[in-house]
Order: sequence, then C-alpha cells, then structure tokens
Amino acid sequence: MIRAPLLASLLVLGLTAVATAREATPASTADEPRLVAALFRSNWCGPCKVLEPRYEAVMADYAEAPLERVRFDSSFGRRSALARRAEEEGVSEVFEATAGATGFVLLVDRDTGDVLARISMAYSDADIRGALDHALRVIADREAFGL
Repeated sequence: MIRAPLLASLLVLGLTAVATAREATPASTADEPRLVAALFRSNWCGPCKVLEPRYEAVMADYAEAPLERVRFDSSFGRRSALARRAEEEGVSEVFEATAGATGFVLLVDRDTGDVLARISMAYSDADIRGALDHALRVIADREAFGL
C-alpha cells in the first residue's frame, strides 16, 4: 500500500498512484545518497528540450551534493528495462506512478518515497536551485532527527 504522504504528493502532481509492495528497510545505503533526482525524458518530448539544458547547467553546481541523478529515457519504449532500473534505484513506486509521462524531474526521498519537488520546464535556473536546496535541507533535517 502506498503511504499517505507519497499518495498525497502524487495526487498534487496529477499522477495516478500505483500500489506496490515496498520493503520496510530504508532503500538507501551508506554508499547511496538518500535524495534522488529522477529525470523523466524522451527524444520526442518538447518540454524536455526546454527543461534539460537548464537542469544540466544547474546540476553542474551540485556535482558534490549528496544526491543521485537518475535518467529515465522513454525514447525507445524500454518500459520494462526502465522499471527494473527504478527498482534498483529504490524509486519504483514513483516511476510506476508517472505512467510514462516525460518532461520533468522528481526529487525523491529514496527511504520514504516522498516526492519533495517536481521540476518542470516552467522552472527558471533559480527555481531549480531553490527546489534542489530545499530538498537537500529536508533530507538533512530528516536524517538529523533519525527519520
């Protein structure tokens, strides 16, 4: 069953939630950052062509930040391979809930499945930085409180 915060986050984003089994143990390990920046894109996606250059330029400044970048490229219809990758990355619930949509980045707490931000083509460089900084602070606060 999907936890209420994840379901609420997905509904706010206009996504359909798909219930999947999830382990009770945290998805992140000492070697993996807890924050995942998941880019959902495809070659035929117009909004992707606007978002990606901005996103890539801003992400250059976050090379040392404790976050993992994951790219889900739907250009060639490899949905099952992408689903396996999402499971490996600990974001399978969020991946399934996107239902193949593209043109955005989700900032996800890997341990809880919470979507902390949805970055779209409407975001300026400053907005993208603000979303990343906010998500990094949320993760730091959660870890500080043992959550």
